[in-house]
Amino acid sequence: MAENDHSRTAPFYQIPNRPLVCVEHPAIIRNVDKAIDTLQGNAGIKKILDPPKPDASASLSLRPEDVMARPLQSICSPSNNILLQVTVPKRTGRKRKRGSNEPFQDDPDLLKNSDGSLRHTAKDCLRSLRDNVGKYQVEPVGLVERTHLFRGMPDFVFSTTPSPFANRFREKILPFNYHKMKEFDLDMSKGALQNVDLIPPPSFSHSDIPFHYFYRQNPTVRQTLDKAGNPTTVNTQTSAKVLTHLVPYDIDPVPQGPRANLPPIESLDPVLKETIAIILNLFESRPAWSRRALRNNLKSIEQRYALRHAVPYAGYIFRSGPWRDAIIAFGHDPRKDPASRIYQTTMFRILPGTSETARDRDTRDREAGGGRRHTLLPRANDLLANPEVSTSSTSHLFTGQPPLPLDGRMWMFCDIIDPLLQGILEPTPQPADFVRQECDIATDGWYGNGTMAKMKMIMRHKILAMYEGRSPARDSEYAVLLDFPDHASPATGLGGFWLGPDAGSMVTALATEIRSMIKAAPSWRERAMARTAARKEGRGVGVGLVEGEGDGAEEEDGAMGEAAEDSEGEEEAIEQEEMMEAAAEAVDEAAKRRDEEDENENEVDEEDDGNEID
Repeated sequence: MAENDHSRTAPFYQIPNRPLVCVEHPAIIRNVDKAIDTLQGNAGIKKILDPPKPDASASLSLRPEDVMARPLQSICSPSNNILLQVTVPKRTGRKRKRGSNEPFQDDPDLLKNSDGSLRHTAKDCLRSLRDNVGKYQVEPVGLVERTHLFRGMPDFVFSTTPSPFANRFREKILPFNYHKMKEFDLDMSKGALQNVDLIPPPSFSHSDIPFHYFYRQNPTVRQTLDKAGNPTTVNTQTSAKVLTHLVPYDIDPVPQGPRANLPPIESLDPVLKETIAIILNLFESRPAWSRRALRNNLKSIEQRYALRHAVPYAGYIFRSGPWRDAIIAFGHDPRKDPASRIYQTTMFRILPGTSETARDRDTRDREAGGGRRHTLLPRANDLLANPEVSTSSTSHLFTGQPPLPLDGRMWMFCDIIDPLLQGILEPTPQPADFVRQECDIATDGWYGNGTMAKMKMIMRHKILAMYEGRSPARDSEYAVLLDFPDHASPATGLGGFWLGPDAGSMVTALATEIRSMIKAAPSWRERAMARTAARKEGRGVGVGLVEGEGDGAEEEDGAMGEAAEDSEGEEEAIEQEEMMEAAAEAVDEAAKRRDEEDENENEVDEEDDGNEID
């Protein structure tokens, strides 16, 4: 019984105290030396056996001869495996049919190594174990505590063999020899257009984890036949291309007609032809319109949807400038006609969907108990996309009174019927120098920069009040701002754009914004820089000396004007204080210079008197 129990008990093996590391190589190993080279040779094996930290990864290069190839990084995971050495009878490489006495013959299915020795596969090892039951030996080698797994995808490899730069870099830099590094130089020549040596990036793929892209055919793409009868694909949801003339503010001359590649009007659908006819009829009454004004003159929803395709047949649009986004009749150039100043446009970025007002909540949201602002107010883009939302035929007019139209953010000056703003744009009586002699095609058009700044700041203040649910201020509260000049330049300064200390906080803030808006214009900055450069060139030794009793006041006024000119729109009290300090310093400096000059004159007189006595 004891012998039977002993025979049915599995044998015990003593595991040697030999820590091992397992590396699961992703390739089929046929040459062990080459496999070691892929792991960076003996240095890489040493790092695997004695890592700087327990979870340090191993590097594997599938192209060890190419130092430019990006290596794979392993995942080092702890393991508790045992490495066994199984010894089976050596195979001769010959075989015969089982149970027969035929002579042995060479097995053509056996794989051989480069040196002629047999290379056993996993299938051959399992067969040897089955064929040699009780004849093989098992011996534990050691405990595998760490395993390196290569599960990432290898990166793409770009061949740098024909690259002169890469070859020089590989020869001079990569050996890490100081003397060779000193021989490395860069080609600093410019203007190479052909056979340019392009250096590949360090890596092509940003991720080594495989994942599914789930590529599939776009469901809106359909197969059809072109005009020649050849099969092709068409996206049924592609928006039609609109061939509108979008021109810069300085184009010369303006477009004289529609684009040549537009389809003929006769070939268009009836709704679009009817819309084009209505727009052309509207252009007979005036040469420029806003898009909202044209849309409000269209009666049916179909015509409003066809508006964007009808505009290219009627006029062109300025991308920027005083007439930005205005639809202007072909051949009409508002930059050459002062009467076209009423068609200039202004735009405000305070309507829904813009950065300045895209807050999570406002007063009306809290009162309604709602969430985000756009849940209560429709966005301008949504209204444009759905013309049914805009039911008012006068939404393009700005009256200065609530409700505020929310179907756009641009107004044309002739559509501003607010009495206060119209009084700024068309004063009665009109001053002689109210309209510019030359059009400012970049910003202000035919109006002065002071006129534009006053109108825009007051209009913006009214729009913001209506948008926030407040009643706009009375026109009388803006009266002090109407006295500001219509024109300003760096030569005259901004002295006329200041308010007294008894002015209210609202108009004081608006005055500060008006000054800032005037100084932010490109034309102001250009003239200010030119004036500063000319003043530096013409500055001499005697410039700035104050002579006479009235020169001190002139110096003081000049200092105050320069202080006002250099203001950046800060708080008025601080600005005035700085101006007064600058003026006082200028007066003191002038007084000192005048005293020094008087002393010099007295010294000369005494010397002359002495000569006369002698």
